[in-house]
Parts: sequence; C-alpha cells; structure tokens
Amino acid sequence: MSLQTKWQDLYQAALDKSFSALETIPGVILGFHSTIDGLKRVVPEQIEKILAANPALEEEVSSRLDTLPTEIRTPADLLVGLASSLQRGKALQLMITEEAVYRWVMDNLGYDQIRMGGTSGNMANFLAPLPLPRILVYANPLTKEQAELFADSENLFVINQDGELQHPHRAWSGEGIYAIHWIFEYPKGLRLKIGGEVLESPRANRFIAAWNPVNNKLQIQASFQQHLPKVLPDFSHFVVSGFHILSENYPDGTTWLDYLRPVARFLRETKNEHSHLRFHYEFASIASPAIRRGIIDHILPTVDSLGLNEVELCAILRDRGEDELAQEVESRTSLLPVLRALERLADSTGLRRIQLHDLGYYLTLVDADYASGEKTRDAMLFAATLAASRSAIGRVGTPDEIREGLNVPTASQLFPLMAELARELHEDKFMETGIAAKNGRRIVLVPTKIVAKPVLTVGLGDLISSSSFILG
Repeated sequence: MSLQTKWQDLYQAALDKSFSALETIPGVILGFHSTIDGLKRVVPEQIEKILAANPALEEEVSSRLDTLPTEIRTPADLLVGLASSLQRGKALQLMITEEAVYRWVMDNLGYDQIRMGGTSGNMANFLAPLPLPRILVYANPLTKEQAELFADSENLFVINQDGELQHPHRAWSGEGIYAIHWIFEYPKGLRLKIGGEVLESPRANRFIAAWNPVNNKLQIQASFQQHLPKVLPDFSHFVVSGFHILSENYPDGTTWLDYLRPVARFLRETKNEHSHLRFHYEFASIASPAIRRGIIDHILPTVDSLGLNEVELCAILRDRGEDELAQEVESRTSLLPVLRALERLADSTGLRRIQLHDLGYYLTLVDADYASGEKTRDAMLFAATLAASRSAIGRVGTPDEIREGLNVPTASQLFPLMAELARELHEDKFMETGIAAKNGRRIVLVPTKIVAKPVLTVGLGDLISSSSFILG
C-alpha cells in the first residue's frame, strides 16, 4: 500500500470520528476581535496609476521597498506594506493609525465587497456550520451592520446588554461601520511595477490594512467581563486572539503594555476560577517586536495552546536573537529547524500544545498528558479536510461538502522532509502514522491537502487552528 493511500485512509477515519466528537464538546468561546472586512483584489494598473499621478509618493515607496513599517501612518506606509507582502508571498497585517489614511484608502482603492472579519468573527462563522452545541463570540461594537455578517446559525451567541446569551442578529445596538480591515488579495504571479522595479508574487496571499479605532486598545467590555462567569460552566474551550490590533504608543501617552496587562490578568483569573476551560492563543501577523515579546511574556504562560504559522514563528525567533534558526526555518529545506524552534518555545513558555500550520503540512508539539498522538492527529486531519473544502468552495459547507475535501490531493512533496524527521526521531512508523515521542511530548506531523486554485484563502489559519484545537 502506498503512503498516499495510507494517509488517505487516515484522513477518512479522522473525518468519520470528528463529526460525532464535535457534538460532545460543551461549547467554545471566541474573543476578542470581530470586525468588518473590505475585500479588495489587487489590480496593478490601479496602483500604478495612483503612483504615476503622484511622483513624490512613487519615489518614497520605491526607496523603501526593502523596509517594513510597524504601523500605517501614511499612504506610503500602506503601499510599502503591500509591496513587502507581495514580494515575499507572505501574509502580513498592519494597523492604520491615522484617519486621513483610512479616508485615502477608501477614496483611492475602495473595496470589492464587505464580509465578516476579525479572528473571532471569522472563527465564529467558520465553526457555526459544524455540530458544536454552542459558540459564544465577542463583538464590540455590535452594530446592525456587524451583526448581519454573523451566520444565521442556532448555535451562535453573544452576551447581550442584559447579560444573556442571544444570537447576534437579535442582540445588536445602533447602526454604522466604525472599523474596517482591508484584505488586499493577490494571486501567484501578479506583477506590480513600482519605480524602476517590477515585483512578482511567488504565491497567492493577502495583505491586511486594519482601521479599528474602537478596539485599537483591546479593552474588553466591562459588561462582558461581568456576565461571562455565569455562563462559563456551559463552555469547555476559549480561543483568544486579536492582539495584532494593538499599537505601540497612543496619542494619550499610554502604550500597548497598559492594555495587554489587563487582558492577561482577565485571562489568568478566568482560568484560575474555571479550571475546566482550555485556552488557546492564535498568533497573528504583528509588526511590533515589543508587542510580540509582550505576548510571549504575558499571554503564552497563561494559555494551554498556541497556533501560528512559519512567518510568525520566525518573527518570534528573531525577537529572541535566534536569527540563524529563523533563516533555517525560512529555507524550507528541512523540518528539523521547525521542530527545534517549537521545542525551544515550549520549553521557555510552558505551553502544553503548539500547532504550526503552513502550506503543505501541520506540525504539532503536545504534552503526553494533554492529548494522545492519535487524537491530536485526527484533529489535524479533520482541520486539513475542512480547510481544503473551504478553499475549494469558498465557505464551510455541509458535511457532504466538507467530505469533498478528501478528494483534494495530499501534499506528497512533504514525504522526503517527513522521512528526514523520522530518521532524526528514530521512529520507524513515523512515515505511516505521523506520530513520534520525545521528552514527554508527542510530535505529530501531517501532510495537508493543497487546492490548486483556491476560491478564498482569508481566514484559513483561523479555521485550521480553532478546529484542530477544539477537537484535539
């Protein structure tokens, strides 16, 4: 039996088990970032026309192509960020901090369509079609426009003004759009001329420019904190995200640390008082090294699980002065540096579970007393099937539509890298099982399914991490 066939059998078995397993999970909480996304397809001619009409802007952008701003304060910052993402084919998110830039983007680029945005909002809509009994999502402000973007699903709730669980469609208050995150999507091979240089994207991806003054300080609503404890016995998992919308400094003289610490304290107290809850932190593209280090110091010691991709892992490594290891990870010639990086991160933070997702594979490091290798692998395979189906049709569909994800080819190009890892771990069955043991942990590696022409890629990491954490 070929490796492809063996892994296809594992995929099938995992999918069969996962649907029924989801029904046994009491409930999932998702905080703290729901917003509105403005999807925009990158049109080179449109950007080149803007630059041609403003030579000073083009000159500044051209001179800064090898740099990366930490925030977007000017139109040049936005275009430099887009160019950096496009050149590398890597996802990137930066915050817009000036209203004048927000208006410039709206006037000059606009958007093609509006949809649900924010890590929590995306996860809520992705998970709602699954047979989970209840999903509680944080959304502030919950205006009519924001509420209407949530799925019309009976298992989806917010905490309303009276402190009760209610569907977002019936719990909104007020009208208006107070935040928008632009998702600039580009395909593989897109060519963009800036100055005398032509940039070409090596793979399809997106650049996110976020205007979110309401939540820019990540202050959790007092009413949410007040009413949450009474519903917590009905929930088992808490997925935390949204810290990428913090700024290093604010006009009132405060800094990111003034707002990160209260959130960390809230999470710590919630975990201490409700020990049955398992917490997961979903990393994101955070340009500020200071904020990234703050998350390592204040958030990761509080949660059980972490989800991230290779770009985010390399940023963490460089923050810790491990540039050489980061370069080895980026080379993509071996998974040994990736494993070594995850082990060091687990050792230094005390995390019980870390899952890395990237094109072609997921790699999870999990404490042996947290979950079995088989359960972890099944959850990862379910997530990979879910991601393949969603990439192919642009949404999380019915169980039958999700099963169609099994027909997407498995990334066999991972097998040589997997064989190298098997030799390093001295695990004869690793190629067939994807499971190894080392230092009290399980190492679980799965080849994923790659859709050749995805309909939609935004939010795939959120879907992968949340579904595999809940099941695993």
